[in-house]
Amino acid sequence: MAKAGTVVTVLLVVAIVVTLGGAQNDGTVPRTPNEHPVGGVRLTPSPTTSTNIPGGGLAGCAGEVVATESVPVGADGGVNLQVYHADTNGGRSCAMVTKTGSARDRRGELSVTLQLHNYDGRRWPRYTIFRHRGAAPQSEGVYLDQTNGRCVRARARFDPDRGPAVTLASGKVGCGRSTPDTESGSI
Repeated sequence: MAKAGTVVTVLLVVAIVVTLGGAQNDGTVPRTPNEHPVGGVRLTPSPTTSTNIPGGGLAGCAGEVVATESVPVGADGGVNLQVYHADTNGGRSCAMVTKTGSARDRRGELSVTLQLHNYDGRRWPRYTIFRHRGAAPQSEGVYLDQTNGRCVRARARFDPDRGPAVTLASGKVGCGRSTPDTESGSI
C-alpha cells in the first residue's frame, strides 16, 4: 500500500508541474520590434501601457479616414476615434483614439481596439488592443494588416479617474476596399 501511495504522490506532483508549465505559456504573441512604425517612431510598452501588438502601438495612422466618432468629456474636452485605411501591406486598417481639449489633462485609462468584423478572439493579428493608464498619451493607435476587402470594427474607451467613462464604436467599415488585382471588394 505504501508503494501505491508513493506512485500516486509522484503522479500528482508531475501533473501539477505540467499544469503550471502550461500556464506560463498563455499563447500570447512574443514582443518584437514593430516592423511598420509610422514616421520612424517605434513605441515600446511602458509599465502603465499594455498591448498585444508586438513592439507596441502606433504614434499615428497613415491613409484615408474611413470613419470618425466623437464624444464630449467635460465642458470643453472630448474623445475622438478615427479609423484609417491605406493600401500598404495588403491593406492596413488603423484606429486612433485621441483626447482633445481639457480631456488631454485628465488621468484615467484610455484604450483602443481594432478587429476583423467577424473575429471574436483576442489574438493579434486579427484583433489588436492598446491600453494606457495615467495622463501621458493624448492618443493611441493600433493596426491590422491584410484587410483589403475585409470588414473591420473599432472601439475606444476613456475611463477618467473622476467622472463617467465614455465609449465610442465605429461599426463595421472598410468592407468595400479591395486590392488592385481583385474585381470585387466584397467577401
